Amino acid sequence: VLGNLIKNALEASVAGQPVTVTICTGGETTLFAVHNVGVMPALTAAQVFKQRFTTKGAGHGLGLYSVLILGEQYLGGQVEFDSSVDVGTVFRFTLPNQPPQKSH
Repeated sequence: VLGNLIKNALEASVAGQPVTVTICTGGETTLFAVHNVGVMPALTAAQVFKQRFTTKGAGHGLGLYSVLILGEQYLGGQVEFDSSVDVGTVFRFTLPNQPPQKSH
């Protein structure tokens, strides 16, 4: 999940622009945040987690969809993002410090 968020941030950045990764742990969760200075167009932002949606051309479109599925359905976390002129784009993945309990 984190690797894919970093890869996407790097691909969305122009050479020399910073990409930062922040990890904050405390309480019951750990937050992973990946930031780049680019701003996502509103039409892209509205579709970013859809399966097979891509701005990169053929052969792409599973990255952020897989982040959502793996991060939320399999790992029990929460994936969200913000993109604005003031901040840039930040994807956040909040993960419980204890794995979700599986029902038998």
